[in-house]
Amino acid sequence: MSTLILSSPERFQASHRRSYTLTEKLNVLEAISNNEDNNVSSVARQHDVSRTLVYKWQDQKDSLLLANEQRTNPRRVSGGGRPSTILDDVKKHLLSFVDERRSKSLSVTPCMIYHEWLRVDETIQSLSEHCVRQRIYRFMRRNSLVLRRTTHQAQRAKNNPRIISDWIAYIGETIDTYGITNDCVANFDQTDVQFSIKTNTTVAYRGQRTVSVRSPTGSGRCTVMLGVASNGHKFPPFVIFKGKQGARVAKEVKKWDDHGYSDGCLYDVQAKAWMNESMLLNWVENVWKPYTIEKKGKLTMLIIDQFSVHMMSSVKKAIEDCGTLLEYVPKGYTSCLQVCDIGLNKPFKDYMRSAVNEWMVLQEDLARPDRQTVSHWIDHSWQKISTRTIINTWAHIKLATRMDSDDNNAIMNDKGEGPGHFMDDSDPREEDVLALRESYESSSEEDED
Repeated sequence: MSTLILSSPERFQASHRRSYTLTEKLNVLEAISNNEDNNVSSVARQHDVSRTLVYKWQDQKDSLLLANEQRTNPRRVSGGGRPSTILDDVKKHLLSFVDERRSKSLSVTPCMIYHEWLRVDETIQSLSEHCVRQRIYRFMRRNSLVLRRTTHQAQRAKNNPRIISDWIAYIGETIDTYGITNDCVANFDQTDVQFSIKTNTTVAYRGQRTVSVRSPTGSGRCTVMLGVASNGHKFPPFVIFKGKQGARVAKEVKKWDDHGYSDGCLYDVQAKAWMNESMLLNWVENVWKPYTIEKKGKLTMLIIDQFSVHMMSSVKKAIEDCGTLLEYVPKGYTSCLQVCDIGLNKPFKDYMRSAVNEWMVLQEDLARPDRQTVSHWIDHSWQKISTRTIINTWAHIKLATRMDSDDNNAIMNDKGEGPGHFMDDSDPREEDVLALRESYESSSEEDED
C-alpha cells in the first residue's frame, strides 16, 4: 500500500509565467553572441530567463530578426491602439450631451450614453450588448470621462437662470436705490456642528480581511449661526448648545468666561440645540442689533434663506425694527445665491475637521470633547476664514456693492468698517423696485408649481 506524502508549500513555490517582448528576446540573443565563451547559462542568469527559453529563441533567431525588420512602429505609441468605431459627429453629440446634463448637475450613466447614441444612430441595434458597452467605455476613456462618487447632493435638479438673474438684479437695484454700502449688506446662515466625526475610511495594511472602526461614543452637537458682510466683516458665531433653560448647561453658558469658553463666540441653549423662534430673537438682540447701532442710522440689508423660523412675523418685526431691509434667497437657490452656502460653510467645516483630528491624536481612545473645547474649535475655524475669501464669494454671485478707497483700506485692515451716508426716515424706494419684487415673487411661485 503506497502512501501519498504532500510536500510543504515552502519547498515548491508556484510558478508564474510571464511574456517577453521581441526586443527582450533579441537583447538576450545579442548578449550570447557578444559573450566570448558563448555561455548560455551565465547570460540566462544575468537576464533572469530560463535556459530552455534561451535555447528556444536561438532556434527561432531567423524568424525573430525578420519580425524585427518588418516592425516599423513601436509596440505602444501615443494615440495608438484600436481606432474608434464611433463616427466623429456622433462623438461630438455624445460629448455635448454629457456636458449639458452635468452643467445642470444631472446624473449621466453609461446606459444613458447608450440610449442617446441609439437615438441618433440606430445602426447599433444590431450590435451585442457586450460590444456596445465596451465601445462606450473606450469612448469614456478617450475623453477623460470616469464614473465618480457623488460629493454633493444638489438641493434642486434644475436652476432657472432667469430667476437667478432677476433676483440679483432686484437686490442690486434695491442697494443702489437706498444707497446701501458694503458694510451694511450681510448674509447669515446656520450650520450643524458635530462634536465627534464618524468616518468610513481608515489607514490599514493591504490584504486585511476585516477592517473595523469603533464609532465615537455620544452624539454631541450644536448649531452655529455664521454671518458676513459684503466688505469682508465677520460677525461673531452664535452657538446654540443642547440644554434646558435654567438648568446646569444654561447656567454654565451664561457665565461662559468663568468656565473656559472662547471669548470669540456668543452662546445660548435649546433643548435639542436647534434654531427656533426664541433663539433667533436672541441672535437679533445680541448680534444683529448691536451691529446696526454701530452704523449710527445707516440703512442695512440682511439676506437670509426661507427657513420657516426666518419668516415668522415676530422675527421679521425684530429685524425691521433695527432699521434693516430683510430680503430672502429664493427657495431652493441657496446653493447658488447664498454667500455662506457657496464659499464659507465648506472651509469652516474643513477647519473644524482638522481641529478635531489634531485633538483626537492627543487624547485617549474615544475621548469626548467638552463644550469648552468645541467653542475654541468654532472660534479658531471661523477666524481662519480670510477676508479675501468672503469678498471673492460676494463677487462670485455679483452682489458686491460700490467700493471706494475707504472700503479698500477697511478690507486690508480686516476691520469691516466702510463709508456711508446718513439715511433719513423717508422711503426712497421707487415704483420700478416694487415691480422687480413683484416679478421675483411671481416667478418664484411659477417655478414652485
